[in-house]
Amino acid sequence: MRLKTKVVVIIAGLLLGVSILGSLFNYLKSVNETQAQLQNTSLPLSVDNIYTEIQQRMIEPLLVSSLMAHNTFMRDWIMEGEGDMNGIVRYLTEIQQKYDIFTTFLVSDVTKHYYHPRGFIDVVNEQNSADAWYFRFKNQPEVYEINLDYNANLSDALIMFINYKVMNYKNEMIGATGVGVKLLNIEAMLNSFKSKYKYDVYFIDPKGELMLYSQGLNKRGNIANIAGLSELKEAIFSGKQTQFEYKDKEDEYLLNTKYIDKLKLHLFVEINKKEYLSTLQKTFYTNLLMSLLVTLLVIAIIVYTINIYQKQLVQLASEDALTKLSNRRKFNEQFEKHFKLYRKGVSKLTLLLIDIDDFKEVNDTFGHLVGDETLVRVAEVLQASLRQSDVVARWGGEEFAVLLVDVPLEKAEAIAQKICQSIKEDKKTLCLVTTPTQCKHWIRRTFEFGESRWVGS
Repeated sequence: MRLKTKVVVIIAGLLLGVSILGSLFNYLKSVNETQAQLQNTSLPLSVDNIYTEIQQRMIEPLLVSSLMAHNTFMRDWIMEGEGDMNGIVRYLTEIQQKYDIFTTFLVSDVTKHYYHPRGFIDVVNEQNSADAWYFRFKNQPEVYEINLDYNANLSDALIMFINYKVMNYKNEMIGATGVGVKLLNIEAMLNSFKSKYKYDVYFIDPKGELMLYSQGLNKRGNIANIAGLSELKEAIFSGKQTQFEYKDKEDEYLLNTKYIDKLKLHLFVEINKKEYLSTLQKTFYTNLLMSLLVTLLVIAIIVYTINIYQKQLVQLASEDALTKLSNRRKFNEQFEKHFKLYRKGVSKLTLLLIDIDDFKEVNDTFGHLVGDETLVRVAEVLQASLRQSDVVARWGGEEFAVLLVDVPLEKAEAIAQKICQSIKEDKKTLCLVTTPTQCKHWIRRTFEFGESRWVGS
């Protein structure tokens, strides 16, 4: 491997190594810092923000249900025999419109009538499976519950009902009232958390069942049957810990939990590490690509610069600085190359060794600058008199060497005489050298390999 190639490979390797390792180091550092910030700051703060938003969206209906259950008008209306139908309809309609709730309702335990803003719509019956919720709720000790159900009288959508017991002045149940919120609104809220914070938000009841979740969540059923979460169930419901890390078959998750007492549900806020860090990965690949492009550009500049300097060095090493002809070293290389072909019988070679007679007198009489200009002009005449395939070089001082390729001796003699005559008649040379004797200059010796011969000037 040539030295230049070695230098370029080493420099390229160092630059690429620094670029790749630097990008990788920054990426790993960013990943560690992001995970630490996510676990210690971002996720806990987001849980509080989400809890606040849930309070506004879900706890408000619970408070409205409580307000309705403790309203004196509703209590007295049931106890006084449910006489004025318009009064209860106006009340339910006013609550629905004031709080922008999907529906409000009242079930009297005395008559089992089901009231709605549209009026009386049904009679609950213990034998009717659709009414089972009321009798189950009536027999439980809690004063309210959250129930997900379909109601054929309201819409085909799944509705979250918040049921609240209406008690008389003796603290005896005389009915159930509450509100219904379309689950689509809840799902929209949960989906907004995903788009805003990249968090999956869902609710688990005290038995571990997933109650409310977004459509995109890939978890269903009881957390006891979900890989990773099943191992955390006891710790979650004991309340001793609120922050967890777990893995399923494909991904890793960070999880924060919070028990919402008023809803009697556990709030789960989790984030998929791979999904969250995908932005960092994109940034890493972008930075790496930019680093590689910059590195390749730098390498290209280095290679270009080395080539320029190498070309200059080669030129300095092989070219005569004054005449711009090949120097003795370059001539020897070309001679050896052609001589190898000559020995194989490929062509004939003729060597002309030329010097300028009495050149010392030119320097002594007209100065070295004129002497240098004379040498330059002689070199120009030589190049003009020869073919491109011939080799011409400054042998040293006022001496020149010419290698005629595939030229026999007789023709070489003619070329030598022609060169001599061209120099003798060259006006520029005559202008440089004013003494006629200075044009008495050629050719000392011409010979073809295998025999020698003198040619007079």
